[in-house]
Amino acid sequence: MTHAELLAAGFEIDAAAYERLRRFVERLRRENRRLNLLSSRAAVEIWPAHVCDSLALLPLVRPSQPARLLDLGSGGGLPGVPLACANPLLRVTLLDATRKKVEALQRICSELGFDSVATVCGRAETLAHDPTYRESFDLVTARALAPLPALLEYAAGFVRPGGRCHFFKSCQAAEREREAARSAARACQMAHERTVTYSLPAGHGERAIVTYIKQGPLRDDLPRPPGRAGRKSL
Repeated sequence: MTHAELLAAGFEIDAAAYERLRRFVERLRRENRRLNLLSSRAAVEIWPAHVCDSLALLPLVRPSQPARLLDLGSGGGLPGVPLACANPLLRVTLLDATRKKVEALQRICSELGFDSVATVCGRAETLAHDPTYRESFDLVTARALAPLPALLEYAAGFVRPGGRCHFFKSCQAAEREREAARSAARACQMAHERTVTYSLPAGHGERAIVTYIKQGPLRDDLPRPPGRAGRKSL
């Protein structure tokens, strides 16, 4: 997409941010040819289906306030890197459990000179108990990672009380999974704040961002050991 096309699609991105995004997409495509960070179809549709989807979160992130953001299961750096491109005040940490993906993200961010973006390899359930990361982020994002009951448990150990978690979902999954996640939300001190729907360009359909706010400290035994959240929700 050109800068003009991005603006026409409703994304208020200045020229400098667009250039950062363009360079990111270029390098992501190159890395994808080596590692399959995205499917072949997704690689063709990076701008409308992935970059624009990531940028849909911008109106929910206050642009004038510095914040620490953790991107859970970052994969190809989505949504974390596009958000860092568009909002230089964000300090973004990209977390993924696959070493090769993290190494690819390290190469991308190094080539782009992104001092505001860090990468971490490991399981969320383990790292959330590390004092370095425990309840230390203002924002947590996740896109195409897991159902909401598991996402809430993964994210709750990272986000500070008063912080917010933004989960990208299809519109159908957003409503269905939110109902299924009521018990997990209570156990994780999370309260549903709002669900925002939006349309992606080029016929890529309707999407939703489900936002939760952390109401208090998480109990010490959460999240549970790796694999538990995926097998049985709280």
